[in-house]
Amino acid sequence: MIQDNYIVAGIAIAAIMTYLTRIMPFLFFRKKEPNKTVKYIEYNMPVMIMVVLVFYALKDVTWEVYPYGMAEIISIMVTIFLHLRFQNALLSIFAATLTYMVLVQEVF
Repeated sequence: MIQDNYIVAGIAIAAIMTYLTRIMPFLFFRKKEPNKTVKYIEYNMPVMIMVVLVFYALKDVTWEVYPYGMAEIISIMVTIFLHLRFQNALLSIFAATLTYMVLVQEVF
């Protein structure tokens, strides 16, 4: 019984702290114009995330064994095409992930 109260209190404290860390930047910086660095990061974040995902996808590829990383290369090409065509990071990431999973599970 007492242990249940500790668990509930722990969950409540974690929820409140998570909420506070999410809302604090809006409370502290609501009247200020963001500086150039923040604007640069905000503008380039989707591309930075895509680059990290590409490196993560390629880190364990064995290039000297069949299928020679073809699923990864095709998925990266799909990502690049979709991102250049539609400028939508979510669409690019989702479609490339779907392409990769189909290629790995069904083709290679």
